Amino acid sequence: MGELPAGVKRIVTTVLEASVRSHAQPTAGRVARTYVLTLDGPPGHAVCKIGGPSVRTGEVVEPLVLRLVADTTDLPVPTVLASGTLRTGERRQRWALYEFRDGERPTPFRSLAPSVRRRTLEETGSILGQLHAAYRFERTGGLARAGDSLCICEPHGLYVPDRGRRLLDRLPGAGPVDLQPVLTHGDLFPDNLLVDEDGTVTGLLDWGNAHVSTAGYTLARAEMRFVDWFRFDDEHADRLRTALRAGYRRHRPLPPDYPRLATVYKCLWLLQSGDRHVRNVLSSRGRQQIRKHLRSLLLP
Repeated sequence: MGELPAGVKRIVTTVLEASVRSHAQPTAGRVARTYVLTLDGPPGHAVCKIGGPSVRTGEVVEPLVLRLVADTTDLPVPTVLASGTLRTGERRQRWALYEFRDGERPTPFRSLAPSVRRRTLEETGSILGQLHAAYRFERTGGLARAGDSLCICEPHGLYVPDRGRRLLDRLPGAGPVDLQPVLTHGDLFPDNLLVDEDGTVTGLLDWGNAHVSTAGYTLARAEMRFVDWFRFDDEHADRLRTALRAGYRRHRPLPPDYPRLATVYKCLWLLQSGDRHVRNVLSSRGRQQIRKHLRSLLLP
């Protein structure tokens, strides 16, 4: 587990006026150094993250995104208790303290009861529907910091939503397409959810890769990560897709391009993911992230 850094102890003492009784490091995290803390005073538990830059812009945006989402929706996201910059020698890293939320990750996803999976998919669709209904932007792109605010900027590497949006906008006879840029989580899959025993989502975690995308592309990506990835039989897969769409329709109509172009969007997402992995292999920080992710997969 390793020793808790002295900087984290100072943060907790200064911000929460409490001491850390014990700590644990989740194996599921990929980028930020994350510590789940048990405290000797209120609030009893907290989560501290150090670093965690967006893969799209290289900036730590999660605290700003979570404050925005918490202030303007009722989604089950952790409250940001405090955030700032930690100096270690000549190195400066952003940190944030978050509310600890109860629940269990719905993993291994294939081992869950079918009714729990369907409920989780319906909740996931509802989350995306709320995000897409609440936030509208003029263009797609990565999120970066502009002081204490967020701004949209050109993301690193291949960015399919932007290129796909421009292509579909020019393509004659493509049919109706929802080109409205919307806020999306950026890494929505079972490991980044907390659920109760029925599959109701109690926590939506790890917003460090949030960005602005298009609704149809985002829904197709969610379908890929929650359904296609696990190779369910056709009947159950269809029920999960139906649940995802039903949840989404609670808050806004399905994007007209999603049912028609979902397979195309999934292929484009795989292309974008491949580009990101190649860039990771070519950078020292990217190789470090890959090693950390592989360790998280291999550890029990």
